[in-house]
Amino acid sequence: MIEFLIKYKELIVIFSGIGTFISALIAVFTLKEVKKQRLSLYQPDILIKSFLVSISKSPLHKENEELIEYKTCDFNDYSNNYNEIEFEVSSKYKIDNLGFGIAKNIKCTWQFDTKKAIKKIEKLLPTNYQFSWHKNLNLYFLNNLENEDFHYSANANIGRQEIDYISPINVQKNNHLHTIPEIVIFTHYLFLLFENNLTDKEGKNFNVFEFCDYKFPNPVLKVEYKDLNGKKYKYEYKFQLSAVDTQVQEKLDLTKEFAYLHFELI
Repeated sequence: MIEFLIKYKELIVIFSGIGTFISALIAVFTLKEVKKQRLSLYQPDILIKSFLVSISKSPLHKENEELIEYKTCDFNDYSNNYNEIEFEVSSKYKIDNLGFGIAKNIKCTWQFDTKKAIKKIEKLLPTNYQFSWHKNLNLYFLNNLENEDFHYSANANIGRQEIDYISPINVQKNNHLHTIPEIVIFTHYLFLLFENNLTDKEGKNFNVFEFCDYKFPNPVLKVEYKDLNGKKYKYEYKFQLSAVDTQVQEKLDLTKEFAYLHFELI
């Protein structure tokens, strides 16, 4: 045995070196994986959910100077009774951070083909309605030619909204609210009303209305943010909208809440 070891000493040294090298590689790889897993535990994870938006009444029957109010709710959020949610001045969607790290410099940018949406609505407008656009303010107005006191408008700006940071999920405040662009709600409700001839105070119940069946433009939300180490994350959320009536009777009362828009992620 000793003679064998002496005879093949150099070969044994080589194999020992290879074994040590392989063990070192395994150790380095293991350390990298452990570090990677540890870092992943503290990464932020921004999430946008599908949500619902409702308005307080048909905008075609709003009184002079009356505000159309909104209420919003996460889709399938059974912790709140949707019928008991109070109306507010603006419609807001929730941005959650489900990760265990802080998300910072969050930028949310909506994209929507406003001109295409307006053109589709204009093809449906009765003769007593028309659109006007205030270029300087970038406002779209729906005018009733038979009622000079009527006006329904929406800001067409779809600017970037920013948040300094959102805390991780293990901290109490791990979400933030942002406003849905007015023009998105404005165009979808008007297309729903005119396509279904819901211009009077009462109208036929439509049950469910799919905007994609009419090739109406879909809104897109782009989200960018960083973690504490400066690593950048980018996500794109595409929504497909439908309208669902909220009144069970055959005739809809359009002087009060009559439907919600379902912003479904696709």
